[in-house]
Amino acid sequence: MFVVRRRNGRSIDRLQYEMEDVFQSMMGSGMPVRVRVLRGDVPAWRPAVEVYETDSELVVLAELAGVTDDQIDVAVDDAVMTIRGERRPEDCEDRRRIHTMGIVYGPFAVDIFLPFAVDSDRAEASYAAGILRVTLPRASMKRIAIESDAASRSGGE
Repeated sequence: MFVVRRRNGRSIDRLQYEMEDVFQSMMGSGMPVRVRVLRGDVPAWRPAVEVYETDSELVVLAELAGVTDDQIDVAVDDAVMTIRGERRPEDCEDRRRIHTMGIVYGPFAVDIFLPFAVDSDRAEASYAAGILRVTLPRASMKRIAIESDAASRSGGE
């Protein structure tokens, strides 16, 4: 189940993410850090994410194979969209020998810093074939009428 809710973001999180990604890039891999520490010191892996914008919206795609829609939580505040959840391993017999392990299990989280104001009330999310798609429409700009006090100045002079 997808839940779009508003929460208060922290600008320090953005700074931390950017510093970790720059540090990792300097170390030569060119890949962003794949494991984050959530509040409460719980490590979480970071899913692959693609973010793009059109004239009318911001689209976020997250690769979450093996996760059911009820294991995903999407939250939006004024500046950040957060995707969190948990991928659980498939049930199997207790005794097994692993030859290769390339799938990450456990909690996951990713913060997407929004480049413009969005209308979170009209946000939509869908999940198919292991890809989460969240569409965030641009917030419409409000025009503010300016009242002129020229009439009152001319009447008072």
